[in-house]
Amino acid sequence: MSTPVPEAAAHGQRGARVRLRTWRRSLTALASLLGRIRVTSSSLASPGSETTSSEGLAPGPHAVRFAQDRGPWRPSARPRQGRLGDCWVMAGMLAVHETAPERLQALMTREQDGSVTVRLPGAGHPVRVDRMMPVDAAGMFVYGPQDGGGPGWAGVLEKAIALQVAGGYRFLQRGFGRFGLELLLGEWGRMLLAMPPAGQIEAWRAEHRAILASTHPLSRRVRTAHGPLPPNHVFAVVGAEPVSGHILLRNPVNPGRVLRVDARTFRRGFISVDVTRPLR
Repeated sequence: MSTPVPEAAAHGQRGARVRLRTWRRSLTALASLLGRIRVTSSSLASPGSETTSSEGLAPGPHAVRFAQDRGPWRPSARPRQGRLGDCWVMAGMLAVHETAPERLQALMTREQDGSVTVRLPGAGHPVRVDRMMPVDAAGMFVYGPQDGGGPGWAGVLEKAIALQVAGGYRFLQRGFGRFGLELLLGEWGRMLLAMPPAGQIEAWRAEHRAILASTHPLSRRVRTAHGPLPPNHVFAVVGAEPVSGHILLRNPVNPGRVLRVDARTFRRGFISVDVTRPLR
């Protein structure tokens, strides 16, 4: 379920040292370039458009058709990544949900006809999204749902991003975590290429900042209590333990479970951290 993002690498196994400086410079340059491209593309949208129809959106690489989502709308439920490699989107949702969930709900207005108007701060004009969601041949919803349920609000927000920003579900499978935060919040966060200590993370969380941490192509060599870290993947950072130095993370693939890693594992397994301003 990892996002095939061209992230940078950290130290490998014992005896195999990967050069970080060049990779990190490349990561910074690529993130800057992609950011300029995305902003330029967004500016090409018609300034007179108030809403955009969802007609014509393909069901994506793992679905065959659309089906109506008639399940409950549960704002308290965490977003969960489905079968798309769009962790840069879903981890951003998860990090904001863990910090200021009301910010996400404020992006969506449920209309009387069952559709939802979504206003993405980082994407320009609003988009009207119905609750027809992609399903596989067995009729199962395949993309981002509310944890423990159907697509709900998480599926609607993911669909709006696919429609308005990426041009389809397939193209959601490339991106950096900082872009996901920008779309949801309308502002850039700080990208750090040096892993912050647990004390700093705890201070940021006390200030109600959303935080993401991204792994790199060699992260599968780094083992944790939940198995090897997935490569090229984005996690939500939800806390820290300054006394022991442990960092607490949630994987958007399984957001109900907290991954606790020590400082050494955090430094070896992750290449960048994105942090927002205070959200409350």
